[in-house]
Amino acid sequence: MTEKKIMRNSKHGRYYTIPFTHSRDVVVDFITLGSKTLKVYAIGEIDVTLPLKKIAEYKEKGIKISFTAYIAHVFVQTIIDHPNMQAIKWRRRKMVIFEDVDFMSIVEKEVKGKKVPTQLVIRKANEKSILEITNTLWSGKSKKDDSMVDKEEESGKDLLLRMPRFFRRFLINRIFKNPFLRRQFLGTVGVTSIGMYTKGGGTSIPIAVENISINVGGIDKKPGYQINDDGSLNLDKVIPRDYLWITFNIDHTTVDGAPTARFIADFRTRLSEAYGLENLE
Repeated sequence: MTEKKIMRNSKHGRYYTIPFTHSRDVVVDFITLGSKTLKVYAIGEIDVTLPLKKIAEYKEKGIKISFTAYIAHVFVQTIIDHPNMQAIKWRRRKMVIFEDVDFMSIVEKEVKGKKVPTQLVIRKANEKSILEITNTLWSGKSKKDDSMVDKEEESGKDLLLRMPRFFRRFLINRIFKNPFLRRQFLGTVGVTSIGMYTKGGGTSIPIAVENISINVGGIDKKPGYQINDDGSLNLDKVIPRDYLWITFNIDHTTVDGAPTARFIADFRTRLSEAYGLENLE
């Protein structure tokens, strides 16, 4: 139910106010934490003509696949082959590398008439199929759960939301510095998507707390060379192709430039070649 707007007058014009909720305080805390990390960014485009074509073919057969879920699947499987990318610094001279990949995503769902961003962590995503990740993301959006709104309305229901800011930030920092607690609350990698809300290309540079995360942007249709069956380019034929904008967000504290470049190159190749979409039936 939409709240009634109460208009007020001032010398600068008419205005109305909305609540700055306790959950927004927590968002600010995490943004503040993320801004203190030593991140590097890689921004570019990836040809996704082939995976989009295969996903459309599966849809005609009655098999629906989330494009974000597919990208997350490729991302997670590439992390498995480059495990150092999800290393987390621990204490003074150690780094923790988990065998499995838990990825955290933000899904938006409607709760009591409000659009509410909800954190969703998919455990051991490296063991899940594309369809399993798709179903988990879609069920996370459609699940009827009023808990986030209830926490705003019922005093004392959530200690994290209600505790003083200095103590809440102290706890969040303790969680962030402990790899095991961080995995429990935030997963080991992050996947966010703004592409579903955009028409055309474009991406963003998020302030992320994960050691490595990707932000899936929009898709541009541009002229490009046709790709032959053997993977080579046909320089004599230009056809429309789909290019995905994407941002890689990497913590430079635990990984250097060369391993990062190899990881991105591997991810780019897999995504453009429709890795994992061969036989889903």
